[in-house]
Amino acid sequence: MNEIFTYNGSDITMNVCLSVLAVTRIIAQKNKIPFDEASLIFSKSKTCSLLHECENGLWTESPEYIVDLFYEEKRKTA
Repeated sequence: MNEIFTYNGSDITMNVCLSVLAVTRIIAQKNKIPFDEASLIFSKSKTCSLLHECENGLWTESPEYIVDLFYEEKRKTA
């Protein structure tokens, strides 16, 4: 990832990256799958795309909240 994420002129790249990391870990644990597999699954989701859109503020939410959104998305597409 070479992208820099900003919000109101502040660099929030670390916040976004840490959120992605935490969410991916939770998904891996819940599904008992390797981290890299969970990373691939999450990176293809709409939830991950929303997390990269800094203006919506999703990056400020807890990893557990973001994981809930991810699973809600999966339920809707199933």
